[in-house]
Amino acid sequence: MQDTLHTFDKKAATLVQLLPSWVEPIMKLATFIGLPVIIILLASIIAVISWMKGTPRIAYAQVASVVALGADSILKYAVHRPRPKTLYVENMKIHSYSFPSGHAFGAVAFYGLVAYLAYKYLPEPVNILVTVVLIILIVLIGVSRIYLGAHFPSDVVGGWLLGGLCLLMIIKFINP
Repeated sequence: MQDTLHTFDKKAATLVQLLPSWVEPIMKLATFIGLPVIIILLASIIAVISWMKGTPRIAYAQVASVVALGADSILKYAVHRPRPKTLYVENMKIHSYSFPSGHAFGAVAFYGLVAYLAYKYLPEPVNILVTVVLIILIVLIGVSRIYLGAHFPSDVVGGWLLGGLCLLMIIKFINP
């Protein structure tokens, strides 16, 4: 199993590293947008606006997406997987473990929730456009972590899957 995981990580990382150098600013921007502090800030703003508009379930859902980031941190320490040995990781200001990718996890839990709400509550075709843009953003955030060398591909896939599980639970909460 570990050989299969190592092979997947190596092949997928090689593919991502083949992206042209002009995508680097896009990847850095995607990583910035996926920072937990950015997600917490945006979720807090949406929660306050939702509360003021009389939609407490949406406010609670935003809080739940932030709480999910805490679950990601607990998983990182439980799994204890080291990050790749890259210059990017060496220069990180905050050091944590690699699995699951917090950026990928948070992107699915938060931006996925916003995409769901946009699809459900915005008029067509705006709802479709916003949803597609947010899905592309979620993918870019995950890929950026591999491109920059912060995570193994399996960390990102794990983050997407676990973030998706949290997203499903949050959506179930909104729609009892």
